[in-house]
Amino acid sequence: MPAEIKVLALQSPQIIINELAAEFEQRTGYRITQLLRLTDMPIHIKQKTDAGEVFDAAFVVPAVLDQLAKEGKIISDTRTNFLRVPIGVAVRAGAAKPDISSVEAFKRTLLDAKSIAYLRAGTSGPYLQGLFERFGIAAELQSKAKRTETDTVGELVAQGEAEIGVTAIATLIATRGVDIVGPLPPEIQSYVFFAGAVSTNAVVPDQVPHRANCNSRYQIKGNGALVTRGTCTRLFEVCDSDRSSTAITVYRCQ
Repeated sequence: MPAEIKVLALQSPQIIINELAAEFEQRTGYRITQLLRLTDMPIHIKQKTDAGEVFDAAFVVPAVLDQLAKEGKIISDTRTNFLRVPIGVAVRAGAAKPDISSVEAFKRTLLDAKSIAYLRAGTSGPYLQGLFERFGIAAELQSKAKRTETDTVGELVAQGEAEIGVTAIATLIATRGVDIVGPLPPEIQSYVFFAGAVSTNAVVPDQVPHRANCNSRYQIKGNGALVTRGTCTRLFEVCDSDRSSTAITVYRCQ
């Protein structure tokens, strides 16, 4: 039985980490154990850490990492940018893809949709609610909005419970049964950022990130397949994505 590294990671970072986990275990002998469900939100991290959950590394939104630092649960100088994910739109697999090529087209798509799924909390949910209010259409969308408390926007679309879903595009790409329409128009795009750090109780600190120094990269395609470019000697030192339309490009460092 290999030793394990216990990781607190929200859904988008989990997607990346899980793709790399097998190679990481083969190279280091350490198995990656995810402490969160894919659908968990920041509130679930607080519940676990308040209850004394022991972890080796965290890959979460910056506000959560700030709180963990205040509580003395991470080593602050190990903090590194991990991932930047644009907000995107998806429909059920096989459905017609609406026009979101401009701000006005996106607004019209929202108004025409029979139902819209997006998060109630997290980073993208409050941003989108504020955006809809700025558009002046929040009241019109309220009756058909499905604002989930867990990270299940893609699942709602795949199951036919929502006509369109709007959330971090990495989670949509990784959801079976949906087709990606694309990212929000650049004028209204907002990014969901994730950062990583080592726990103060980490039992294997040399195996988790300590700085960001980006060289080679991984790219997740729309079908969730992983394509490697370049070679690396370390894993999980990952930072920033590019701005490609439907692919999430992340970097791991040598």
